[in-house]
Amino acid sequence: MTAQPLDGDRAHELGQQVIDLLGIPKDEWEIAAQLEVMGLRDVDARTDFGARDLFELARRIYDGFEEGRFRWFVEGEDPERGTPLVRFFKNYLTGLTFSLPMALQAVTMLVWGYGVWGAIAMDQRTGSAIALGFIASYVISGGFTQTIVRRGLFSMYQGEESLARWIALRAWSRALQIVLALIVPALAFNALFGVLPWTMVFIACGYYAALAILWLNWALIYLVRKTWLFLVTTAIALGCVLIAAKSFYASPIMANAIGLIVADALSFALALYHLNALAKQKSVVNPPRLTVLVYSTSRYFLYGLLYNCFLFADRFIAWTSATGREDFPPYGFWLNVRYELGMDLALIVVMLLSGIVEHATQRFSETLVPREKRVQSVDVSHFVDASRREHRRRFFALSGASVIALSVAIAVALLLRRMPSLPIYAPLLTATTTRVFACAAVAYVVFMFALQNVLMLLTLSRIEMVVRAVAIALAVNVIVGFLASRAIHYSAAVLGLLAGAITLALLSSRAMRKVIDELDYYYYAAY
Repeated sequence: MTAQPLDGDRAHELGQQVIDLLGIPKDEWEIAAQLEVMGLRDVDARTDFGARDLFELARRIYDGFEEGRFRWFVEGEDPERGTPLVRFFKNYLTGLTFSLPMALQAVTMLVWGYGVWGAIAMDQRTGSAIALGFIASYVISGGFTQTIVRRGLFSMYQGEESLARWIALRAWSRALQIVLALIVPALAFNALFGVLPWTMVFIACGYYAALAILWLNWALIYLVRKTWLFLVTTAIALGCVLIAAKSFYASPIMANAIGLIVADALSFALALYHLNALAKQKSVVNPPRLTVLVYSTSRYFLYGLLYNCFLFADRFIAWTSATGREDFPPYGFWLNVRYELGMDLALIVVMLLSGIVEHATQRFSETLVPREKRVQSVDVSHFVDASRREHRRRFFALSGASVIALSVAIAVALLLRRMPSLPIYAPLLTATTTRVFACAAVAYVVFMFALQNVLMLLTLSRIEMVVRAVAIALAVNVIVGFLASRAIHYSAAVLGLLAGAITLALLSSRAMRKVIDELDYYYYAAY
């Protein structure tokens, strides 16, 4: 039965106010919920608008909207500025900013023999210590960087830039204290069990501290949406390393120390400058307590920790295995150049596909809200079907790009094998490097499909699904990699990465299908 029409200037004004807030209402139930949010009660509906209760008032407003009595406007079209090609290149370059510093370091290593952390002239003992410090810094700081970014962006989206600055710097400070404090138990552990010689331990701790600070600083830079500064700080730091090594004949460790100090100081200064510019020196009113911040970001901390463990688990497992090693590892952890070289070449796939994944995720985020606002509740099936088609298009786009990325990676590997003057020429020709590269390249392709799903699930705040999938994938990675590296060959640890990537892709795809099948609900829950 149709509700009585909504008559009167005041009633029409109320209806227009509701439509201005909602855009296109899904049904009368959404209008009723909005009326309650506005503070109206059943008694107000009876005395002020002649309706039996809020639900009847909502039906009258909805009928009036269907009859065209209210003007309406759907927001969310701003991101569509520019042509699709321009948007793609913009998003692709944004994705590349995460991997270009890695590519720049690889080039300088090949040409001049130096990076910000590491140098070809270093002996294997020093290289092993640096590798241990690098992995530890990335794993330990992973949870903190996710926490800084997640909570900071949450405040920014609410228009609280000054609060975002306060939270980010406070989280950065606490994270730094914890990261540095963990050096103490590491030293105590080595003192008790004598796992590594002290020279290696001190080198590892030094690189660990400097790199952990850099990753925390980069989290602040990501928060202010200036990811191109990753490349700038890396380039300047590399310049300082090369000047120190080539002009002043500094040792590789001293040159690295200079580069890392410059990178740390410069990245923090740039991050602080942009945070201050966003906050505009406004004071923070009633900031949240530390316990609230810890509780609200704990799941993202766990995600960051598990995710970074997943990325480096295979290397750690391979470098702690003596099965089939071409050298004789004198200690429990010993870098293997052949394994690392194969993994580094496979990272070309990640570098090329990172922009594709960034574009897909960004477009998913940009188009979801305006598309949903145009759909009424009776047409939700059309919204879900359209979302399924869009997800399939993203899958096929990434599949095509993966073929290209694999082809480029193989071409680069073959090209380098024709350059005998390269310092990496001898290990590049080994069967171990070839096997690791082939398996890791495929694993990284599968991983990028999983990462695309993970980022979209995080866009919808489905952090529980993501943590569960990453935790299971990490367990598979470790178990398969450990067994294969001990039973077959140390380089078979890469099979753990492949198995873990497949597991993560399957679990994240299943979660993504579940979310898309009920996207109207998950959209409502997230936004």
